[in-house]
Amino acid sequence: MKPTKAIATLVVGDYYTKLWRDCCETNWKQYADKHGYDVICLEGALDTSERARKRSPSWQKCLILSQDFAAQYERVVWMDSDIVINVAAAPDIAEGVPLEKIGVPDYWEQPVPHLYRECLRRMYEFWGDGAVVNYDPPQYYENYGFDRAFDRVAGNGVMVLSPRHHQKLLEHNYHAYEDRGPAWLAEMRPFSYELLKAGCDHWLDHRFNMNWWELRFLFYPFLLQQPLVSGYPARIRRKLVQWMGGDSFEEVKRACINTTFLNGYFFHFGGDTKEDMRLLDPSITSWKQCTLVAGHL
Repeated sequence: MKPTKAIATLVVGDYYTKLWRDCCETNWKQYADKHGYDVICLEGALDTSERARKRSPSWQKCLILSQDFAAQYERVVWMDSDIVINVAAAPDIAEGVPLEKIGVPDYWEQPVPHLYRECLRRMYEFWGDGAVVNYDPPQYYENYGFDRAFDRVAGNGVMVLSPRHHQKLLEHNYHAYEDRGPAWLAEMRPFSYELLKAGCDHWLDHRFNMNWWELRFLFYPFLLQQPLVSGYPARIRRKLVQWMGGDSFEEVKRACINTTFLNGYFFHFGGDTKEDMRLLDPSITSWKQCTLVAGHL
């Protein structure tokens, strides 16, 4: 019997296609087989217009329910192509989500709101001038110029969708807004606004979108390429390599990545962290294996 649910993603360009094939395809299929999904990876832009070429490819996720395949399914789970699943721990993401609602994680719960605020503080310090500063959800909407502010923010790297109910909402998001540049998070900010305004939000466990980009700032700032405090992260790096008995800092980084992976369900490698997917072993299921990955018990 054909599944009524599909996990869908989009890859644009040879680099992203290969990265998904290397790091995600087998992993996603294991999860799909466990919970009764098809896996659909669309290759190439869905909209090739001049307007689309001038925007981040991320906007094109708003067109996923407009594709012919979507009508075959009751549920379509969108996942960004830089996510690895903790198959052993992750439950069915669509379970408990009403058909007329869109299942999304709250972006401000990484891992809890007060810690995410500290994460933001560190990121703004790291970026310096040019960052769009918003320390709470109302600011997130007010800075964009919306006429209403909400107390939650929907992340759309992962979405539980119904083609029958949500195609028009996503298409409206795609056509009604323009790209303001990376600091404004492409389509995500207007998507969250339109979703909450329509009242069709259903909040998922935050572990369904564990963002490695942000979690580095919160728990592993010594992994960042540019030090927050001159010289200090470099000394930590050397001591960590010595303490863990590894041969390189990459081994320490690998241990941090694998440890974080075990704390969640869907592990998202956004921004400049995509190559870090290659350091993750998605077959690990215990903390002991994390330390073994680093070469030290």
